[in-house]
Amino acid sequence: MIARRARNHKNGGTLVKAGFFIYIGISLLAIVWLKAAVVNLEYEIGKIDRLRADLVSDRERAVAQRANFYSMGNVENVALSRLGMSNPERDNIFFVTRTSAAGPRTASMK
Repeated sequence: MIARRARNHKNGGTLVKAGFFIYIGISLLAIVWLKAAVVNLEYEIGKIDRLRADLVSDRERAVAQRANFYSMGNVENVALSRLGMSNPERDNIFFVTRTSAAGPRTASMK
C-alpha cells in the first residue's frame, strides 16, 4: 500500500511539473501577443493623429478661404463683374426717414 501511494504521488508530480511548464509557455506567448497588440495600437494612434493634423490644417485653410470670399473687395468685385451692378452716383441716393407707423385710431366717447 505504501508503494502504491508513492507511485501515484510520483505520477502526480510529473503532471504538475508539465502543467507548470505549459502554463509558463502560454503566459509567455500571451505577453508577447499583448506587446504586439500594444505596438499595433500605437501605430494606429500615430496614423490617426497624422490624419487629425491634416484635417485641422485643411479646416484652417477652409476658414481662410471663407474669410477671403466674404471680404469687402471680393464682394465688390463680384457685384461689379457678375451681377452688373455699378457704384452709386449722388443723384441715385435716396435717404429714408423714420415716420410714425399707421395704426388704428381710438375714438373717445365723451
